[in-house]
Amino acid sequence: MSPDRAERTVEARTDALRLTHLRFSWPGDTRPTVAIDAFALRAGERVFLAGPSGSGKSTLLGLIAGTLRPQSGQVAIAGVDAQALAQRRRDALRADHIGVIFQQFNLLPFLSALDNVLLSVRFSKRRAQRAAARDGGPRAQALRLLTALGLQAELIQRPAAQLSVGQQQRVAAARALLGAPELILADEPTSALDADRRREFLELLLGECAAAGSALLFVSHDRALQPWFDRSVELLSLQPQEASV
Repeated sequence: MSPDRAERTVEARTDALRLTHLRFSWPGDTRPTVAIDAFALRAGERVFLAGPSGSGKSTLLGLIAGTLRPQSGQVAIAGVDAQALAQRRRDALRADHIGVIFQQFNLLPFLSALDNVLLSVRFSKRRAQRAAARDGGPRAQALRLLTALGLQAELIQRPAAQLSVGQQQRVAAARALLGAPELILADEPTSALDADRRREFLELLLGECAAAGSALLFVSHDRALQPWFDRSVELLSLQPQEASV
C-alpha cells in the first residue's frame, strides 16, 4: 500500500529527541561540522533527514547515539539530557532507548544473524521486557523480525560474515527494532536493497515503529522516499547562518 501521512497522528508526549545549541567540530576544522540551535523529534514521529555528502548527517547520528560527544550543547533522549550523565549511565540510556541501523552495519562477523540481533537486549533489560510483552520473548521477536525482513530460515543461523550486504543490512535493521526502543536512527538503511526489497523494508520499519510508538530519524540520499515520512528536514537548514558552509 502507498504511504499515507494524513492518516497518522503523533501524540503530544515527551519528545523522543531534542537538540539544543549543539556544536561539534572534527580536529583541525575551522567551522563546526554540526551546528544546530534547536531540533525536536516527537514521540512516534518519522522524519526524513536529507543533505549533500559531507554535510554532517552521519556525524549528527553519532552525536545522538552517543558514539560521539559534542563540544557543547544538549542531546536529550526521551526527556533525559545525555550530556549530563556519567559515561556508564549514558551508555545505559542509549541501550534502553535507541536503536541504530549503522551505515556499515557493525555486525559481529563470527556471530549468527540471530545472535547479532539479540545483542541489543543483552545490554538492556528494558528492551528484553518489551520484546517479551509483545512476542513472548526476545528470541521470538528476533525471529519474527528477521523473517518479515525476508531473511530465509537457513540464513538465520549463518555467521554474519557469510551473508550478502543486503542480508547484513536486514539483520542490522532487526537488531535496531528489537525491544521497541523509543528512537530509531537509520543511516542510509535502504542503500543495498532493490526496489521491491526497499518497499518491503520500509513497510516493516514504519509498521514496527508505529506499533511500538518509536520515533524514526531516517537519513538517506534517496529523496524518492520522502513521501513515506511525516516531514522532511534539510540538515543545512538547521544550521545557523554564520555556521553554514
